[in-house]
Amino acid sequence: MFILSKKLKILKDKLKIWNKDCFGNVHNHVISAEQKLHQIQIQIQHNGHTEALLNEEKLASAQYEDALNRQEVYWKEKARVNWHLEGDRNTKYFHRIAKIKSSTKFINSLQDGEHDSSLAEEVIPNLVTEETNALMTMLPSHDEIKAAVFALNKDSAPGPDGFGAFFFQHY
Repeated sequence: MFILSKKLKILKDKLKIWNKDCFGNVHNHVISAEQKLHQIQIQIQHNGHTEALLNEEKLASAQYEDALNRQEVYWKEKARVNWHLEGDRNTKYFHRIAKIKSSTKFINSLQDGEHDSSLAEEVIPNLVTEETNALMTMLPSHDEIKAAVFALNKDSAPGPDGFGAFFFQHY
């Protein structure tokens, strides 16, 4: 597991460099595409409509639209828009609520009006058999892991290794 973690860390660093080299700053691309489109439109106003300028405007408009789409994807990933639907956001509030809920799930002792409290382990019999325990503690199969990974929301927050479900589902 340590080797996989190291390889993913190296891959993450390489992907960051590749991202900067290939895509650069998404916001700068939007600004430059908008400026280019604006300059062509000014030329059309001054020089009139020519076939070449109209083709350039169409191309610049498509580039501007593409840059806007990339910026939208960037902000969607940053905002993790679906946190309120699926509780995906990693905030102190959600951690506190989860901690409170988990702390109220355990019964440590029982109290009867006439008797002192007794340990829950003495009163409640063991309900998990050896076979059930073995089933619950055995390692999952490759198919079970694959099914679990592909069941994750592709837009979910990345794990401790920095890679989200989308990475593992597609690569």
